[in-house]
Amino acid sequence: MIFPKSIILALAALVAPSVNAFQIVKPSVAFHAGQVASTCLYAEEEGEAGTEADTSSTDILNSPEFLRRKLDVIKSDIAQAEADIAVAQEQAEAGKAEWGPQMEALQSEYKNIQDRMSSQGGQQNTMATTVVVREMLELLDNFDRAFGVIKPETEEEEAIDAAYKELYQSVLDKFAELGVEQVETVGTEFDYEVHQAVMQRPSEDYEEGMVCEEFQKGFKIEETLIRAAMVVVAA
Repeated sequence: MIFPKSIILALAALVAPSVNAFQIVKPSVAFHAGQVASTCLYAEEEGEAGTEADTSSTDILNSPEFLRRKLDVIKSDIAQAEADIAVAQEQAEAGKAEWGPQMEALQSEYKNIQDRMSSQGGQQNTMATTVVVREMLELLDNFDRAFGVIKPETEEEEAIDAAYKELYQSVLDKFAELGVEQVETVGTEFDYEVHQAVMQRPSEDYEEGMVCEEFQKGFKIEETLIRAAMVVVAA
């Protein structure tokens, strides 16, 4: 097939601008590639420079001169701390010399107050125990009188008597837990501080002035007499 010349010329005119455009763009692509290569080269150079700087910094920190200066600073700080400690010790000694006697006097007074409070507390406990025991003594006296009069005859009466004696002993045991003691009587020398003589009579078993019989029990707590014992003294 043969195209007319006019058509061929028209097609050539249409194709020519595209070819020219391609030829113009090509140099710009080459320029862009060159720019990328230049940027990568700059980054590599910068990275190498940073590595060299880090290495150089590490070398400085480990250098003998730097370590020597660091040691001098530490020694200076230690010397300053020792000087501060010495000043503080001097101030403490000065304060002790000034306030020491007053502190000792306060400590002595505090100890005396503690002793007085402890003594007063002990006295109050003794007084309270004395009051309670005195209230219980009437009950014990009734037991004593009953034991002296009643003589169990049957097994049932003996069982009742044993139960009362057990109760009586439990009261005495409780007194002992509270520090209450019975006053010694028969066989001891008469003591007017803890004994109350109701009579005197001759005795074949005890010498004159000795307690030969007890009428009523006496009790005390430590050095405090709760009740004097009523006794008979040998004449």
